[in-house]
Amino acid sequence: MLDDLIFLHGKRTAACIASVDKRFDYYTLQFLTSGAVELFYDDQRYELSGGAWAWPCHPGPWIRFHEWPRGRPWDHRYLSFTGPRVASWQADGLWPTRPAKAGPVLAASLTALFDEAMDLAQQPGSWSHRRAANLVERMLLELAEAAQTPGPGRPPWLERVLRELVAADRRPDYARLAAESGRSLTTLRRQFREATGKTLHQHHLECRVTEAKRQLSDSEVPIKQVAQRLGYRDVFYFSRQFKELTGTSPAAYRRSRQG
Repeated sequence: MLDDLIFLHGKRTAACIASVDKRFDYYTLQFLTSGAVELFYDDQRYELSGGAWAWPCHPGPWIRFHEWPRGRPWDHRYLSFTGPRVASWQADGLWPTRPAKAGPVLAASLTALFDEAMDLAQQPGSWSHRRAANLVERMLLELAEAAQTPGPGRPPWLERVLRELVAADRRPDYARLAAESGRSLTTLRRQFREATGKTLHQHHLECRVTEAKRQLSDSEVPIKQVAQRLGYRDVFYFSRQFKELTGTSPAAYRRSRQG
C-alpha cells in the first residue's frame, strides 16, 4: 500500500528557539544535532544535551520541549506523519517511547537520512513518499539497533548495568547495581539517564517486552505462561504493561506475527 504513511510536514531550523507545548494527535520524529533541549512527557523530564538526540512525539502524553537554557538555540530537524505503518512499527517495537542519544556515527547517519526523507516527502508523487517512509523506517531500525547493541566507548560501569538490566525474568536490585558500580543509587539513576536517555526501570521494562515479543512470536506458549516466565505474577498487569510500551496487546501482537 503506497499511502500507509502520510507525511504532514517537516523542517530543519538551524537556530531553533521555538517551544512546543501540547498533546499530539499525530506522530513526529524529532532530532537535535547541536545545542540542548528540555523535554517533558507529562511530568517526566529529560535534559537532552552533550551531543545528538532523537525523540518521538505521539498521541498520549502531554509533550513540552524548548531550548535549554532559554535563549540558546539548537539545531532542529523533524518529520510529522500519520497512517497505519506507525501501528506496524509500534507492534514490532520500532517506535521509540523515550529520547535516545546518538553517538557520532549514528548521528551522521540520522542527519543524512532526515535530510533525504524531508526532501522526498515534499516531492509530488506516491513513490517519493514511499521512499521517504522507508527512510524513516531505516532511522527507527538504526535507533532500535543502537539501543540494544553495546557501543564503543561506553564506560565499564554502564556495560555492567546494561547486562544486568537485560535479565527479563526478575526485577533488578538497583541498590546492588549502584553499590557494585561505586555510586549512590541517586547518582546511578542520574548518570544512567544522561547516558541512555532512559531511566533504569524504563530500560529494564523494554528488555522485558523485547523478550516477551520473542516468545510470543516463536512459540504457542499461553500468554499467562509467558508472563510467568518473565516474572509477572499477574497476567493482566503484564498485558497492560505490554500494551503501554508497544501500543498493542500480547494476543494481537502474536496474531500479527504468526498470521
